[in-house]
Amino acid sequence: SLVYKDVIREPIVQEANDACGIPSLVADLSIRGVWQSQTVALFDIRVIDADPPSYLHRDVASILSSAEKKRKYSDATEARRASFTPLVVSVDGVLGREAECFIQLLAEKCGKKTYSEVAGWLRARLSFAILRATNLCLRGSRTKWRSRTRFDD
Repeated sequence: SLVYKDVIREPIVQEANDACGIPSLVADLSIRGVWQSQTVALFDIRVIDADPPSYLHRDVASILSSAEKKRKYSDATEARRASFTPLVVSVDGVLGREAECFIQLLAEKCGKKTYSEVAGWLRARLSFAILRATNLCLRGSRTKWRSRTRFDD
């Protein structure tokens, strides 16, 4: 990581307990020192399609709301004394409130160039990542499968 040193991918927030019916919770990222010094911030990234017919009567802000994720992770993150931030983004590139705050903070921390240049670069990188993920979901993997035996005509 260029800005933060202690970054972990897919940290286990809560172990599963089948006897009690407690599911495991896994965040997408764990970063120390994002919101407060020496405090772990857990991030869960969600990409939402905001255009289906079931969302026609809702505004974009309510679609990108992350209240259910916060409720799901709140007890486990409080037990670990960490903060939880859901980063919700639409497939069209619209950022949720928390995701926008994180991008702004990250742009300020990068500080090598002007804020607008860094924020624009971050938004462009995020847009391309969303495009790649959407393309992968629609078309599938483009890697070629290898086989030990070859069948020739």
